Amino acid sequence: MENQLITLLRITTPNLGSFVKDKLESHGIEVFFTNEGLSKSDTYNPNEVLLKVKAKHTEKAIEIILRIHKDYDLDKIKEDSGFSDLKKILVPVKLSEDCIELCHYAMSLARKTKAEVKLLYVYADPTINEPDRHTTSWEKYVRMELQEAFNKAQLKLVNFSRDLKKHIPKELFDDVKIHYRMLKGTPVNVITEACKRYHPDVILMGTKAKRKEDGEFYGKTMVKVIEATHYPVLAVPVSATFKGKEKINVMYATNFYDADNTSLNKLLEILKAFDKKIHCVHIDLHDDPHHQEKVDELNKMLAEQYSEHNIKCVLFESDNLVNGFDNFITANDIDIISISKVRHSAFYKMFHSDLSIRLVTTRNVPILIFPV
Repeated sequence: MENQLITLLRITTPNLGSFVKDKLESHGIEVFFTNEGLSKSDTYNPNEVLLKVKAKHTEKAIEIILRIHKDYDLDKIKEDSGFSDLKKILVPVKLSEDCIELCHYAMSLARKTKAEVKLLYVYADPTINEPDRHTTSWEKYVRMELQEAFNKAQLKLVNFSRDLKKHIPKELFDDVKIHYRMLKGTPVNVITEACKRYHPDVILMGTKAKRKEDGEFYGKTMVKVIEATHYPVLAVPVSATFKGKEKINVMYATNFYDADNTSLNKLLEILKAFDKKIHCVHIDLHDDPHHQEKVDELNKMLAEQYSEHNIKCVLFESDNLVNGFDNFITANDIDIISISKVRHSAFYKMFHSDLSIRLVTTRNVPILIFPV
């Protein structure tokens, strides 16, 4: 009974959900958002979630909600952007042991950048591949199967939230707003649809799993999310710790794309809170004299348009692209890599490997990827 979650509200407005959650949690009541829909083939509706609390907190939570309804104009809250002006970090999690460190990293980054963290747990729909039958007994079986899957996922999320509090310093929890959301479906679809509702400044995902069964978000799913989403993805090794250095070294990899300015502006906004030196780097594989000309042009542009920032473009020679990255990272003590990922057709992908995918699955440095 202690771990059972009780539905209190059906939320269709993010601002209102965030406002009610803050009020409840200021009174020590932990809040969870879910979309468990218990009918076959339900799909995720990004505009609707259920607000839940633990059974033991129900009575107190209802009292607070009634007080909120009496004391506030809820229509104004729905439209007031002031309730959602924090930066947003979306963290899909498998709720494995590895995720504790990933959440610690995300919360530390959130404290530094004045952001909130949404932990998103996607649990599988057990009926997704089952035949569609319309008999009463079959529909009853489906409802039972969905309810059992939801109950297991709910227990797992509640236990994870308890473990997270054991391992994360209390002062970090006090400083950072953290939201729990549990949604049913396939990871890529749910993550990309959740982005449409949440509009994260960055999606933070782990890049390596210790156990094979935990590898879904850290392999195929992350690659597909990078392909599908229009939001920046920060790929973080699960063993990485947030160093909180006074000054960080950033490697911004360029292939002289037209979108470099857009990605650079996004990078500066995400890392606004950091004192940083940005190395704008082109790995030169063919000793092409035209590349140096382009680097000189970039440096001229940077001096004119980004004079307040410490950014310099350099040409780095190597006979291999990935080795070039590794050598530059080592030589310049790089803390984070940033790259733009250009979308290509399926035909192009048949004959060309993708640098960003090779990097996020093999490197031990956080990598920030901008889709362009």
